[in-house]
Amino acid sequence: MVREFSAISSNWRSTESTQAYLTRHNIPVLWDVDTRALVRHIRKQGALRGVLATDGSAAEALVTEARALTSMAGQELASRVSSEKQYAWDKGSIELTASPWHEGMGEVQPDGEVQKFRVVAYDYGIKQNILRLLVDHNCEVLVVPAKTSAEDALALKPDGVFLSNGPGDPEPATYAVESIRNLLGKAPVFGICLGHQLCGLALGGKTFKLRFGHHGSNHPVKNLLTDQVEITAQNHGFCVDPDSLPSSEVEITHVNLNDHTNEGLRHRTLPLFSVQYHPEASPGPHDSHYLFRQFTETMKHWKLSGTLRRGQTRAQ
Repeated sequence: MVREFSAISSNWRSTESTQAYLTRHNIPVLWDVDTRALVRHIRKQGALRGVLATDGSAAEALVTEARALTSMAGQELASRVSSEKQYAWDKGSIELTASPWHEGMGEVQPDGEVQKFRVVAYDYGIKQNILRLLVDHNCEVLVVPAKTSAEDALALKPDGVFLSNGPGDPEPATYAVESIRNLLGKAPVFGICLGHQLCGLALGGKTFKLRFGHHGSNHPVKNLLTDQVEITAQNHGFCVDPDSLPSSEVEITHVNLNDHTNEGLRHRTLPLFSVQYHPEASPGPHDSHYLFRQFTETMKHWKLSGTLRRGQTRAQ
């Protein structure tokens, strides 16, 4: 949607006009709209449902149709977009493998091999760049459907469990909340976006629908553990209410500097942490890639503590 749409293609590198490109890919565009007035209206009213029509329908009929659309609140969509079968993923990112933040990934064992981590990734609407980054961080990834039980996930003997992004309202996804609760203390858990909201619910918190939602690649988030500010990519309409979380068990780790909503949490004693934004954003920003390293460090310590626990049991 734009105020003005130019049919002229004048850049010396251009090979076709914008109109030709959109037509070739069957992408609709709406122009001659007072976009500033539209933004002011949404700012005042909040996020709205809408209908676009090209058949000459009367405005009153379209308004009626828009009002009849189902609200996002209460809709469980993750299971509808999830993969129906589990599958392995082994493709990394060539570009990121060569970048400075990737140097030193993985622990080199005495035999010269890099330590690998087996990760079960729940697909609530997972993006491929998440999988690529996990592989870049020396993870062997097995993607499982959204409704996979904790028992089935643990039967795959993971070193860690990843909870992906996804659409819809988190509260109706009770199957996911139950699985996360049954995973607590049995494997390290890292969640993002919808996965973060589901973690909040599993830990006894509540979620609510944002008035506008957070969308775009320039949201400032403060890491309360380091006092550093990250520029983050976000695309969500629901949020975890930090006041609903049991403070004796859950620590707030990140906060949005625009509206001070919750952007991250971690369990005080169990290996679980999550963030509301998208640390895998491609092409960026990349300020939050450290979270994948944090996940592998958590898995490494969990494996070490498990080895120690087994050793103590044998000694007894």
